[in-house]
Amino acid sequence: MAFSQKLTKRQVFLDKIEAVAGQNSNPIPEADACLALSGATITSEGEVINNDRLSSTLSLEAHAISKLASKLERRVELRGGGISGDAVSMPDYDALLQSCAMARTDIISLAIGSVTGAFERGEIVTGGTSSATGTVVAELSGTLLVEAVTGDFGAAEALTGGTSAATVSTTATPVTGYQYMPMSDPDAMKTMTSIYYMDGHKHVLTGCRADFSMAIPVGQPGSISFTQQGRFAVPVEEAMPTPTLNTALPPLAVEMALTMGTYTPMGVNEVTLAMANKMIKDEDMNAADGLAGYMISGRQPTGTVNPKSDSLDNFNPWQEWKSGNMAMLSCVVGSAAGNRIYIEAPKIQYTAPAYADREGVMANTLNFELKKDVAGDDELRLIYF
Repeated sequence: MAFSQKLTKRQVFLDKIEAVAGQNSNPIPEADACLALSGATITSEGEVINNDRLSSTLSLEAHAISKLASKLERRVELRGGGISGDAVSMPDYDALLQSCAMARTDIISLAIGSVTGAFERGEIVTGGTSSATGTVVAELSGTLLVEAVTGDFGAAEALTGGTSAATVSTTATPVTGYQYMPMSDPDAMKTMTSIYYMDGHKHVLTGCRADFSMAIPVGQPGSISFTQQGRFAVPVEEAMPTPTLNTALPPLAVEMALTMGTYTPMGVNEVTLAMANKMIKDEDMNAADGLAGYMISGRQPTGTVNPKSDSLDNFNPWQEWKSGNMAMLSCVVGSAAGNRIYIEAPKIQYTAPAYADREGVMANTLNFELKKDVAGDDELRLIYF
């Protein structure tokens, strides 16, 4: 058989949520492909069972391997999935987010005119003509994001806030989008199957759970790095598929309306977030190789923002840290419908701040932890609208 040359740039990723945890969901290139960036790595792991038999020599006996697993690490662009009519499409990394114990729900985006008053997060808004209701998530420039909607809002009707009494009129047909928030119920957490092709080398990972971190550098596309772990299968040779990919360009990190509480930082050149899921092996004697898959048993989400230093009379990060004050961090990446992401951490709490030198300009490195907002499982929202 002739030698077959392999190229590192030829890679395809297919991902699909599993109906039954650990059972191959058979993702296909026409519907389940995910566009990834360079630098993906896959590693195999296993527990070596050494042979401790004694004999007349010092020669080693053969060992066995159990609890076989695979780890796949990759980066994707922070971007939306596009829009079709009045419905935003899911991002092509939807399965990856869900496997990070992020619950996906619908969100409604209402295009609005000039607001009288100011809507409040968590209040009920009611349509004057349709009598539809929804809970306000955020009031953005020209947009009202609402969840838990009952009824159908109209394309040109008056909206009234139940607590604030703020009013506004919608200016277009409502658009359905998607919201991702963390969850804690282990029975509700999703697993996925990932198929990773490296120029004909086909790796299949089942029962995958994942963790993610996000980096948003100024003036550049943001990215999300995923680390997923799942059950191992011996790779096989298979012809490369032709995936159907969403090749829309990602939005740049500009005009993001970044705020931290009531303070608007200046000169920020990067925002980072990390979910920091704790992934543990789900060991089971009834499972092949003794490993049923992976579980997420905890999380410690954190983030950073690095603004230029301001007068301490305007913003004193050391006072915020000492007092344990909470603040809401929010921003929007992108401006085109279907390629916008609203990021909200309702209660960040600062850890010890530090100075940074930015080519002679004084700056701060502000690290923070994401805390529970109201009922829990609400420390982070990623909204695609």
